Amino acid sequence: MKNFPVFVFPVSLEFYLNARHTHKQLLTVYNPYDFSVNFKVLCTSPNKFTVIDPEGIIAPQSCIDIVVRYTQPSIAHCNTTEKFRITMFDRNTQQALGKRDVPTKLIEGEPSNTNPESLGDNFHPLATKAAPIRPSEEHSRVICNHPLHHREQQPINVVAVAVSICCIAALLLPTQPEQVVKSQWPEWLHIGSSLKLVFAFVLGLVSMLVLRP
Repeated sequence: MKNFPVFVFPVSLEFYLNARHTHKQLLTVYNPYDFSVNFKVLCTSPNKFTVIDPEGIIAPQSCIDIVVRYTQPSIAHCNTTEKFRITMFDRNTQQALGKRDVPTKLIEGEPSNTNPESLGDNFHPLATKAAPIRPSEEHSRVICNHPLHHREQQPINVVAVAVSICCIAALLLPTQPEQVVKSQWPEWLHIGSSLKLVFAFVLGLVSMLVLRP
């Protein structure tokens, strides 16, 4: 026999004597491999159980449900462990690939609805409603998301401001070709028209840099 893992869920079965709905349960056998396999179900006490379709074929990467019914529940059979064995076979050679044993037990009484994992801890459901936003938080969120706020937070470019002032001052100076009678400006402060165009162009670039969002 090869040692292929056989995947079965659940790993054990529990039948309850006084709960008839537990006398019929499902065993799911998985075939995660890329080839079809044959399966066969055996039991240590076949007189106590009925298995519908105890053998068959499982397609690649598929699963199959096996119906197991406890047919002779009695107080004499309680707390006795029986076993089901699921064996997989190669479809071509009929060689056994692997097996899995599933223990079963008939328990006196009825199943308890208490989850043993939750004992000792006091768990409560969480509220799904979003917490209300305080007025101060709402105001701060609006300010942070406003584009003007980002502009105000940007540091002022001192160099750009200085260049803008120099360009404005140069544009206010008299033009060189003008003949000003008794001018209060010295001749060296008179600049040409082409130079004023350069200052105006620089002032426009600096203004776009400073005023852009």
